[in-house]
Amino acid sequence: MSTLLKAAVEAAQAAGEIQRRFYGKTLKVEMKKDNNLNLVTQVDKACEKKIQSILYKRFPAFNFWGEESGQGAGDSEFTWLVDPLDGTTNFAHSYPFFCVSIALVKDRQPVLGVVYDAMNRECFTAEKGQGAHLNGRRIRVSSEPKLSKSLLATGFAYGVKETLYNFENFKNFVLNSQGVRRDGSAAMNLAYVAAGRFEGFWERGIQAWDMAAAVCLIREAGGKVTDISGKAFDLMAQNALASNGNIHQQMHKLLWAGPDEKKWVKRYLKKP
Repeated sequence: MSTLLKAAVEAAQAAGEIQRRFYGKTLKVEMKKDNNLNLVTQVDKACEKKIQSILYKRFPAFNFWGEESGQGAGDSEFTWLVDPLDGTTNFAHSYPFFCVSIALVKDRQPVLGVVYDAMNRECFTAEKGQGAHLNGRRIRVSSEPKLSKSLLATGFAYGVKETLYNFENFKNFVLNSQGVRRDGSAAMNLAYVAAGRFEGFWERGIQAWDMAAAVCLIREAGGKVTDISGKAFDLMAQNALASNGNIHQQMHKLLWAGPDEKKWVKRYLKKP
């Protein structure tokens, strides 16, 4: 394990300890931008502060971009991209599905990723060219070749009330797979694709800090990540289609056969 990865793991586990300490207790819950689906608590802020202090101490020249503190100044080619508590709504309701996500990004590509599930003490790690691991054990994506035998995951973005996006997609995948889970943490869902627990994941409206670490995991575990249109993955495009690789084209075809993507293109985008 490199010095970089050791520091990221240390920071993630320190934040996870804060999450365990506050889990199930009364929290100060606020809404971001008057959106009652987009919550933040004192735990989000405390976790990010702890992560930043550890990473800055180890690598003071690196840029830091956190969900809660924003994008800091700096001119390093490396940026720590952090979601201190992915799954805040789950955490606020004492639903034990949330995580810490820490990525190191260079040239808009994640080169290192840590996703830490504090409640289960599962630490997913990856470095470019070094494979993906769970608590030190090598992990690989599922080898399942058929969508009909696959378990999938997705999410609904905070703007779902305005966009009404993903309801038709959800139905179509439920009818054409072995099931679709909607757990409320994109980083964890993507890490589960890397570990072979899910065969695929899709979502629009997710942020770079939700995806970066787990994208590194999936790539290093042998999976595939593109944007939903099938083009090369863009960390800033706020969407992802991830899979074990075998069912990627099947997922893409089903997505673009449904009305959700056609409506999205008509309203927001040019045709892919």
